[in-house]
Amino acid sequence: MLTQESTRYIREFVAPRVAPVLSLYLDVNPANPNNQGKAYLLRAREALEATQTPPEVRKKVLEALKRELPQARSRVFFATGGWMEVYDLQVDLPLVEGVEARWGEPYLTPILYVLDEYDRVGVVYLDREKWRMFEVYLGEIEELPGAFRAVPTQEWNQLTQDSPGRRYSQGGIHRAAANTDRFERRLDAWTHRFYKRLAGLLEQVMNERSIQRLVLVGQKAEAQVFKELLPRRLREQVLATLPSLPTPQAPAGEVLKLVEGVLEPLERERENRLLDELAERGVSGLDQTLELLQQGGLHLLVAPWNPQGRVYRAPDGWVGGSMEGAVAHGAGRIEDVELKQVLPELAEAYGTRLEFVRGPAEERLHKAFGGLAGLPRW
Repeated sequence: MLTQESTRYIREFVAPRVAPVLSLYLDVNPANPNNQGKAYLLRAREALEATQTPPEVRKKVLEALKRELPQARSRVFFATGGWMEVYDLQVDLPLVEGVEARWGEPYLTPILYVLDEYDRVGVVYLDREKWRMFEVYLGEIEELPGAFRAVPTQEWNQLTQDSPGRRYSQGGIHRAAANTDRFERRLDAWTHRFYKRLAGLLEQVMNERSIQRLVLVGQKAEAQVFKELLPRRLREQVLATLPSLPTPQAPAGEVLKLVEGVLEPLERERENRLLDELAERGVSGLDQTLELLQQGGLHLLVAPWNPQGRVYRAPDGWVGGSMEGAVAHGAGRIEDVELKQVLPELAEAYGTRLEFVRGPAEERLHKAFGGLAGLPRW
């Protein structure tokens, strides 16, 4: 799993590593028919031979590929003669014909695309006996056992006895016995305080782990009550409320299947809403979008998942869609570079959030917006 620690390692230690370094990105998905018979080995060998990677480095990487049958969808290598890092990812990468290899400066563009595309999603499982929390990221799931550890067992027991599902009969009618009214009000006040406490613990974990989205799993009434008691910022991050799984203490893999079934459609829907907003008040087209971006005028840059084409970079770092525009920014050597390579660099340099769209939204971005668009800061 590409954890926060490994992500930080890539950014802080791999990125500034002294060149030359081999960067190899490979589609190894067993479900891909193009990978039958370990065809990815042939693609990797051909891609490495097309670079200036030293034979000993090529040999080391290919041997590592042969040693074990990949269970991931993508595999990433960073290697030199005396050092190698390998990352298996359960997501697809924006690769041309399933492979990209570079020898020289560390090539991080595909990794940066993945980091920008996928949010960390927190899943709160409102189990009958004790709540659990998971983190879903890059197609993998990790349970966070310490999320609610500060809550004593006896308080979980009291919550179970006071759950909304127990206190409300069919149709939402409250138990009406007169001699229970005061007791019920006291329980409601305790439950309110308890949920607020859980919300505080949840917010702390989300901040610590940079979790951007939230899914609640549990009985509808209980999940809805908890959602309403969340701070506004957290409440706005809730993507969905899902019913509990029938399996008691459901394993993490089953929770992942449940959540992934709604995340993908919700993401595609969100991307189309974003394009609707671009149509109303955004800028579009390669040259206009790049120009406003480099003037510091965009707060959001929207790009296709697999940008095609090349751009020109002037000696002062300015990037444009034409040679003439680059020449206007000063004399010197003009670089011809891949668009997808410079987009993450530009977005980071100008403090602009980078958003990628896929599928129908990606096709719409190309046809209606010229392949690149953005939302102005003002």
